[in-house]
Amino acid sequence: MQTYIVHFGELGLKGRNRVFFIRQLAENIRAALHDAQETEVTPFHSHVLVKVFADLSAEVIEARLSKVFGIAYFAPTVITPADFEAISQAALRLAEGVVTSATTFKVDTTRGDKQFPIFSQDMDREIGARIVAQTGAPVKLKNPDVTVNIQIYEDAAYCFVRRLPGAGGLPVGVSGRVLTLFSGGIDSPVAAHMMLKRGCTLDLLHFHLLPNAELARVSKIVDMARAVLAPHYLAAPLYLISAAPFEAAMADINTRAATVVFRRFIMRAAERLALHRKALALVTGESIGQVASQTLPNINLISQATTLPILRPLIGYDKAEIVAAAQEIGTYDLSIQPYKDPCSIHARNPATWASPEEVQRVEDEIDVPTLLETTLRDYMDEVWIEF
Repeated sequence: MQTYIVHFGELGLKGRNRVFFIRQLAENIRAALHDAQETEVTPFHSHVLVKVFADLSAEVIEARLSKVFGIAYFAPTVITPADFEAISQAALRLAEGVVTSATTFKVDTTRGDKQFPIFSQDMDREIGARIVAQTGAPVKLKNPDVTVNIQIYEDAAYCFVRRLPGAGGLPVGVSGRVLTLFSGGIDSPVAAHMMLKRGCTLDLLHFHLLPNAELARVSKIVDMARAVLAPHYLAAPLYLISAAPFEAAMADINTRAATVVFRRFIMRAAERLALHRKALALVTGESIGQVASQTLPNINLISQATTLPILRPLIGYDKAEIVAAAQEIGTYDLSIQPYKDPCSIHARNPATWASPEEVQRVEDEIDVPTLLETTLRDYMDEVWIEF
């Protein structure tokens, strides 16, 4: 059996709702360890206790736990009886090979069981003295190289020396559903990842210019969606909508507001899907000033096409920061593969401050309500991304 104590950060601030957040975190941990059938994940005082009985390596377990949103850090843990000698022997075993004469250390004991007969500071001194005798390592109470942690409760004591960083954020599933506008570029996968980190459940929507639904289903967009979801063992629908009807309607119209008109069309389609899916907001990868459609006047005009909130987690990022984030989450190489995105087609000399009157004129000419009905009825496909 391999045991881990999982510590969370901001979940501890959720007051009466904390139980709901912890329950969702435990469910997400079980999903991450789905192929370890005998795994036990249980709320444990102010933590979560994970016991893995299956034959999974520590490297695999720790790699998966490190991706679960809501975990501040987790620690491989030794469980002992709540007895001083048993705790001391466990601490000495953990110190072997980690605490040496070349490292500093301290012992940090917390007593969840206040009836335990030895005070925390006395535990620290007594066990620390034994480690010094065993290793010759100097004690350093502030910023030591190694901390031997001991947590004592009524049923047992839990000892660990390694703290492995988690992904932070909130457990996916606690913040409601959002519909993410998912392009073939660098930005939207990062935006989707950031909404997962804030506990949102994702639906994805992509407009494409491919000849048919079959090609869309095997395009890099599906691979990009899978790359966002796979580290977290999450499933989500990916809606693939052809932009061909819109392109045909715009073929004979010459306007610098075309990109804004298209973005507004996308917002209307997204709103319809979001209401059907009971999503509470739309998500985009927009960043102020990055391209012509993302100037503040154009963002304002595009936003008016929907009554739903539009979340823009990248709004203050520059391109270098977004690229770095894409590289970190593993979507960058897919994003830069050649792909004809509808938004790029409308990027010929676009207006950075589109006129509302011009936008309305174009929308009237192409008959947006009818075009939207046709597109959603005849040109939409769905792929379910699952693991």
